[in-house]
Amino acid sequence: MKIVISIGANIPGILGDPITTIAAMRPQIEKSIIEWNDSLNRPEIDSKNIDKSLSFQWAPLFETDPLGGPIDQPKFINTVLVVEGEDFASVTPNEKAAICLMKKFLELEKIAGRARKNKEIFWGPRSLDIDFISWGELQIKNDTLILPHPRLSQRNFVLIPLAEVLSKAQGKPKRITSQNIWPE
Repeated sequence: MKIVISIGANIPGILGDPITTIAAMRPQIEKSIIEWNDSLNRPEIDSKNIDKSLSFQWAPLFETDPLGGPIDQPKFINTVLVVEGEDFASVTPNEKAAICLMKKFLELEKIAGRARKNKEIFWGPRSLDIDFISWGELQIKNDTLILPHPRLSQRNFVLIPLAEVLSKAQGKPKRITSQNIWPE
């Protein structure tokens, strides 16, 4: 079972510019997921004995145009993280655990200086944005979380980095030259 997370930023925060912020938060994101996973698998183990059996597959960083929101905002820096692992596979995806993980992501956004005060501006500038994209086949739709992410198919800033991660594990498909029966 895999978890897919999208991470992006387009304005400086308390940790620095968007690239610096994402790089600084990378180990914090991994640590939060490890602690969350351990609490699901072995609630009696404290964070001092964090399990390292998870695999974190990070996409490269991409610069992308903003999608929606104010037209004058800076370009985004985006990446995707795919998480899987042996212990992780023993947990059945469920709403309670997914919401718990999403809350951890919201706390990390705060640490990076993101303030979610202005609810009137959708898709505005952010010092850090962590989107929970999917967890296996789990489907959730409530005020806290929607899985899989409802606009995933419209988000090249998620799809292209995700394809990069998946192609590392599976190999890139070979493009064949066009033939007369298949116009491109």
